[in-house]
Parts: sequence; structure tokens; C-alpha cells
Amino acid sequence: MAVQFRYKGVDYPNAVELAKAIPLLTSVMVGWYDGAEVLCANAAAICYDTPVKTVLVGNDRIEPNNLGKKIIKHCRDSHHNTVIEHGMATFVKKVPIFVARQDLRARIASFDERSLRYCRATDGGLTYWIPDYLSEENIRKAMAEDESKGRFLERMRADWIDQHERTIQFYSKYTDEELNEMYDALGLDGERVRETVRASLPLGINTMYMDSRNLWSWIHHSEKRLCLRAQKEIRLIRRQEVNQLKKVFPTIFGDVNMPCYMASGCPEVKKCGLIKLEDTGRWALPFYKKMQG
Repeated sequence: MAVQFRYKGVDYPNAVELAKAIPLLTSVMVGWYDGAEVLCANAAAICYDTPVKTVLVGNDRIEPNNLGKKIIKHCRDSHHNTVIEHGMATFVKKVPIFVARQDLRARIASFDERSLRYCRATDGGLTYWIPDYLSEENIRKAMAEDESKGRFLERMRADWIDQHERTIQFYSKYTDEELNEMYDALGLDGERVRETVRASLPLGINTMYMDSRNLWSWIHHSEKRLCLRAQKEIRLIRRQEVNQLKKVFPTIFGDVNMPCYMASGCPEVKKCGLIKLEDTGRWALPFYKKMQG
């Protein structure tokens, strides 16, 4: 299995330093099975009793031959899930808690999250998300168009920051290990206090964790959350992950996209209204024409 802790050309010695260095709302692939597509193609070959061959690409990369690629695409699109489950990929993420909760919807996944019981806020690792409509740039634009609306967003941004800063200050104050003697004197367990004070933190506080899944689980969750009806921040993370998966698994993930651009089609009763769909309302029109061609 290939492992690397790299972000934007910089290598980090471990996952902890990588997670602290990456910006909020970032997911970085740190591990994957080399040759996983060959493994998946051969799993399908056993099912169909159709031997496939392996092709060497460059000096060290191996891929299935054209027949193998055709078989695994067929298995993916026909939801022959077990074939795709033979490959794995692992990501390190730094996201707001409300984004991390979406990963709990994954069918099969393994998580290990940074524990605030053991990590202090004073190390700079406890930050928080600010929505894009409260960015300084957006406020400047609003101010130029209508000062009263710009002032409203400016006050909202200040309240947002103040609330989070005060909460972090409260958390930092009462999880300080220097208070352990006081907690002992009160008959309290300092570790127990740190466990419970975490509950004061808002859902916009960042969390950092490692997420490992088989490739079918990544496809399933990506299709669901690339949909334009999913929350913007959640879509952003899914898109980052799919773009990285495409580079390592070009056959399996090369055309993974929003559900209306996939064989299964749009499952939503209430459509987003942003994608032009063919008459049944299931497939994006360009994708539908491609299928017909």
C-alpha cells in the first residue's frame, strides 16, 4: 500500500503534522492500494471466468488491459459492488464537525479522530469555519452595492467570530491541566471535566481525522454528496476526494460525478433545477445523449 503525507508539494513526517498544516475544509489522500484496479479487474474476471491481463505503464505503474477496464466499469455501473470493494483508499481530513457528521452516512468506513480530551486548544489546532457569505470579500461587495446590507453582514460576521472565540476561551480555561488540583479538591476527575467541556464547542469547530474505505464506499458516498442539493461545504470535500481518486484509480473513478451524470441517474424527487435533464428527469441531457450515441 502506498503511503504519503503530502499537501501542495510539501511532505510532512506524519499525519498529525499534515492535519495541522492543511487549511480547514480540506481532505488529502494519504494511502491507497497500488494496483487496486488490477485487483478489482481480476475479482471480476473470476466471477465471469474471463482472464484479464496486466499492462505496465511507465516504470512501475500497472493497470488492467482494456478488457479488464471494461469489466470493472460494467461492474461499477451495474452495482456489482463486491468487485470494487477489493480496493482501498485513506484520507486525512480537517473539516467542521457538521461536515464530518456526513461521513457517518458511509456504508463501510473506518475512522480515527483527534480527541479533544488529549489535545489542547492552545496549540493552535482548534479553529472554526466561517461561511463564505460572511467573508470579508463578500461583505465589501455587499457594502459597495448597499451599505445597510453590508453593515448587517459585517455585524453578523462579528457576532459569529465573537461567539466562537468566547466558546474556545471557555473551553481552554476549564480544560487547563493546571486546574487538576482544584478538580481533585472538588472531588472531580480532571479528565472527566475535559470530556464534558467538549460539549460546549459549536458544530463549526474543526475536527481532524483519518477515513479509510473500500472504493465502492467512496463511489457510493461521492455520488450522493456531489449532487447539487447537498450542502456546498460537503460537496467541496467530496469533489476534492473524487479528484484525487481519479488520479490514482483512473478507470474506476474517471467519470464518477453527480448522480445525474452516472448510470443510476438522479434519485431525487425534488430536483435541483440547475441541471438540464432529459424527459424522464433522471439523467443530465449531455450524459443522456452520450449514452444514446
